Amino acid sequence: MVEGGFTNFGYPRGVAQPGIARLVWDQEVVGSNPTAPTGEVDEGNRGQMWYIAVGAAVIALGCATSTQPEYTAERLTLEQLQTTPGFAWFSAEFHSYQPDTALLDDIRAAYRPGYHRFYVYVKPTCSCVGTQKLFPHFMRILAEAGVRAEDCEIYAMHGTGDKHPHEHWLHIQRLPSFFIAAEGNIVGSILGELPPDKSLEQVLVEALRR
Repeated sequence: MVEGGFTNFGYPRGVAQPGIARLVWDQEVVGSNPTAPTGEVDEGNRGQMWYIAVGAAVIALGCATSTQPEYTAERLTLEQLQTTPGFAWFSAEFHSYQPDTALLDDIRAAYRPGYHRFYVYVKPTCSCVGTQKLFPHFMRILAEAGVRAEDCEIYAMHGTGDKHPHEHWLHIQRLPSFFIAAEGNIVGSILGELPPDKSLEQVLVEALRR
């Protein structure tokens, strides 16, 4: 019987009894209740989580270590340029260009065989003006000025990151790039395009006279 609002155990209505509260705790938290969450992962789920974690790690590692292919620049001679398929456009532009005759004489006078050297880096598949026009015009000027083949190095590249023999002192940032050197020191360059209001012949004369 219930008397005075208390249960038979002597506790007011609505107040949890220690024994009952403990029983509920044991059942729902400790695990004596089979339907209560225990915080443990069963073996099947544990295996799935392991595969997911490994897969994510492999994908992350693959992204972090992927690299672009490494290429080495190919050295070509003027004769090879005119017969190499990748440079099919070169010959017509080379032969059609007429250098400034007055400045050509100045280039001949300033050029010192063995002392001056020319380094040319070009990407044959590029359709830019620097490749399709400046490059063959530059080579025509050197040919007409009597620059020796051994004083001019021409390299075909896939991109500016290609390996080449002079990478320790010639850093290619744009293509095409033309460098004029005197005893290993750069005295002139054309990087991608001509300076404003200057011709190829003028750049060459100024560089060779330094």
